[in-house]
Amino acid sequence: MTMTALAADPKVIVPVNGVPPVGPYSPGLDAGAYIYVSGQGVRNSQSQMPEGIEAQTKQCIENVRVILDAAGLKLDSVVQVQLYLADLKNLPVVEKLYAAAFPKSAARVTLGVARMPTDTTVEITVVAKRDAGAGDRVFLPAVYGKSAKEAEAKLGAELKKAGLRTKNLLYANRYVVGGTGLGQVPMNALPDGATHAVLGIAAKRAPAGMAFCEVVASEAKGTVEEQTTSAFGKLKACLETKGFGLANIVATNVYVDDINDFAKMNGVYATFFPVQKPTRTTVQPLAPAGAKGSLVRLSAVASK
Repeated sequence: MTMTALAADPKVIVPVNGVPPVGPYSPGLDAGAYIYVSGQGVRNSQSQMPEGIEAQTKQCIENVRVILDAAGLKLDSVVQVQLYLADLKNLPVVEKLYAAAFPKSAARVTLGVARMPTDTTVEITVVAKRDAGAGDRVFLPAVYGKSAKEAEAKLGAELKKAGLRTKNLLYANRYVVGGTGLGQVPMNALPDGATHAVLGIAAKRAPAGMAFCEVVASEAKGTVEEQTTSAFGKLKACLETKGFGLANIVATNVYVDDINDFAKMNGVYATFFPVQKPTRTTVQPLAPAGAKGSLVRLSAVASK
């Protein structure tokens, strides 16, 4: 394992037997109490993809495990999971393997997307916690509904169960099948016919040294490079209102209109992180909309 100090406190986690990054991001970041792991696909360290969804899922889980192991943690330390599938019909097989590997207490959102980098079929992103008995935030399980009203009502119920209210939300990404709203993350599909989902983090008091920015969408004009810059402008503005900057980011989610623009987006994305490269998950949520909508959406977690 190689760990390199960043400009801020987090340390880069690069396991020697891990999968090489396919973009300007760190495989993992050790931020002290929390470990952030970039989205891991189904290819092995030689970039080979196993045959069949079962073998692919096992490889995906192993890729996550290797990064956590390099940080001195196990899969049972995971507190939040983003599970992306290229085909939700594979969920039963994935679910069985997932349940055997990850703790039941981990908050998870399951999302059906159009495409992912390297045409992976499964992608898993996690946040892990060093001390399971302590914490300044609550990772809420994703809620699903067939309307925004239903999903928000379920979110309220989860907050109430945790002794919290809506004002205690630190961060909530709202996923909508075919969504186009600026504050929405569009998705191809959600489990069990749901059309809306929400994944959130809450706390009685905002944790010191942390900032969360919900999804922002680029202005729907210009090239993918111009729109990547546009989205970063909005992300930067969000962070600055909280006393943070782009250099403090430890994790990002990037939603691109067309995965064929992955390299173009990466070229611009890299310029915003000349020193500290956050962990990252990138997916193409829907069939390309092109000039009809935003080409790039971003959300982020920052720490200092």
